[in-house]
Amino acid sequence: MARRETALQTAHGRLRQLISSEFRSGDKLPNERDLADRLEVSRATVREVLGRLAVEGVVTRTWGIGTFVHGGAERVPVSIGDVTALRDRITASGHRPTLQDAAVSRARCPADCAKVLGVEPDSLVWRVDRLFAVDGVAAAWIRDHLPLRFDGRDLDPSGLVSIDLDMFEFLASATGMPVRRAEIELAAVLADEEATTRLDVAVGHPLVTATQIGYGASGAALFHGHITVRTDVLTLKISRGGEPEPVPN
Repeated sequence: MARRETALQTAHGRLRQLISSEFRSGDKLPNERDLADRLEVSRATVREVLGRLAVEGVVTRTWGIGTFVHGGAERVPVSIGDVTALRDRITASGHRPTLQDAAVSRARCPADCAKVLGVEPDSLVWRVDRLFAVDGVAAAWIRDHLPLRFDGRDLDPSGLVSIDLDMFEFLASATGMPVRRAEIELAAVLADEEATTRLDVAVGHPLVTATQIGYGASGAALFHGHITVRTDVLTLKISRGGEPEPVPN
C-alpha cells in the first residue's frame, strides 16, 4: 500500500510539472493512454491522479469531452468549522459574495430531514433555496428546510432572499435561540442536471456536497440543509484546536 501511494505521489508531481510547463489555462490535455505513455505509468494511475488534480482545482474533467487545464482563477477558502455566515466567510477572504438567486416557499418535507426536524414525512415545512456567487461566479447552492413553527413561534424566513440576512441571524432573531452547534457531513459527487443548471457547470463536473444540521442551545434541530459547492471556486477548510497559548512578554 505504501509503495503504491509513493508511486501515485510521484506520478502526481510529474503530471503537475508537465501541465505547468507545456499547457496553458483552458488547454485540453491528451487522453489517459497518451498521458500514461508519457509518464510511463498505467492508465489507472493516470485516472486516479487526474481525479486528485480535479479536486485540487488544477484541472476540470467533463465526461465524454475531456480534461482541461483550469482557468486559473483564485479559489476562495472558507471555513466550515464554525457557525459563521457563508456571506461573512467569503467577505473575510477578501472577496465579494452575492445572491444570484433565492426563493422561499412551503414544501413537503423530505424524509431525510423530517426525522431531524421532528415532523411527519411529507408535512409542510419552509424550503429556502439560495445560490451564492463569489465575485460574480456561481459558487454554492444551498437548500435548507426548517419548520413552519418552532417552540410556539411562527417562522417567516422570507427575508432570506436578501444577502443581508443569513440563516443563523434569522434563526437567532425568530426563535430567540441562536444556533450553537452545526453538524456537517461531506461527500464528493459529480454534477447532475439540476446542479449544472444551478452552478453553471457541465454534467460530471466534480463537486462537494455537505449535509448540515443546526442545533440550538436546547439540542433541538433548527434547520436541515444541503450545500453543493464548486471546488474550483471555493475550498472548504476545517480548523480544529483550542485557545491559542499565551505569548510570553
